[in-house]
Amino acid sequence: MSQDKCIVRLFFAKIKKEFVDLPDPEKNEFMIKDRANLDELGMKAISMIQCGDLDNEWDYIGVESWPSMEAIQKREDFENNVLEISKYVTYKTHLGIGQSFENYGKQ
Repeated sequence: MSQDKCIVRLFFAKIKKEFVDLPDPEKNEFMIKDRANLDELGMKAISMIQCGDLDNEWDYIGVESWPSMEAIQKREDFENNVLEISKYVTYKTHLGIGQSFENYGKQ
């Protein structure tokens, strides 16, 4: 899939106290499982923004590139049923198709 036709998932995340309070070994296990799934499904991070110091609503905003809608659906299933992510993070996501900005406003 070419870069200008990729499926993009934009996410906003606020870490809950339940995650902060997990013992370090449990946090590490969570993050290792999370990363392995992202890699397995072919997610490529476009940008990750840590905004907790400047934004009271969100701790992180991320932009991800995905190879297919099937991969995104598998990811959402993993987030809900394996990670049980809503216990630990308040979040929202938006999907779109990547667009080039290279020629915007140029003649």
